[in-house]
This record gives sequence, structure tokens and C-alpha cells, in this order.
Amino acid sequence: MHGAALTPAGPEPPGEAEPPLEERYFERRQIRDAIAFAERGGIAVHRNLDAYDGRLSPRGVVMRKPFLHVIGLRPRLEAWGRRHGLRPEWIQPEGRRRVAHYDVFGPLAETLIARLRGSTPGRGPEEAPSRGRPLA
Repeated sequence: MHGAALTPAGPEPPGEAEPPLEERYFERRQIRDAIAFAERGGIAVHRNLDAYDGRLSPRGVVMRKPFLHVIGLRPRLEAWGRRHGLRPEWIQPEGRRRVAHYDVFGPLAETLIARLRGSTPGRGPEEAPSRGRPLA
């Protein structure tokens, strides 16, 4: 499992603006909806199990919950990763589906959950709707 860097992405160089990316949060049991959304070009932020809490990543980083998969078509996922300071080589490869994913955990995951679900990091997210909620 590769973890996400916690370094925020810097401003984009002039003339190299990326297309807008629609992000949505999906709960653990909504994996099919998350994959379908990502296959249509969105960025699905899917809550994963916290089974890896306390383990070392292949890069030697202690992984802390919460755990997310950030899922998308590779070109769009790479663009999303650049905006969040993540390297393309950290993307987990496509499997049976057309989508790839980043493993995101710890403070970055908390920040994403808070932003997409409308809560404060470290204070617990508000109740999520039954389907993925678009970013405001």
C-alpha cells in the first residue's frame, strides 16, 4: 500500500490550467457507485477499511487511519494528484476496471473527508447522504 504525501500542491504555472475535476465522497459500502462515478470521469473518494492502521507503508511511512481510495481514470487521477502534491508513481494500477487509485491515509484523508462531507478534521464528519455528494 503506497501512502499519499502530505505536501500540498503549489500553484499551477500560467497557461497550464487543468480541467475541473468533480469529486464525490462515497461510504464503504458504496464501492460500486464510486467505481461507476470514476469510470464516467469523476474523482471518487471512497472510505476504505482501517485495517492498516499502524503498519509501515512500502515507503517506510507509518500509516494512520482514516484510509481512503481516491479513484479515477489515470489521466484525471494524475491531474487530481498534482493538485494535492501526490506523485503519479504512487498510483495503484488499474485492475479489472478502467480506473486506478491512490491510497490516502492520515491527516490528508481527514482533510478530504472533512471537505467533502462538511466537517472539521479531527472532529468527525457529519452524516453523509446515501449517495456520493458533489463538492460545493
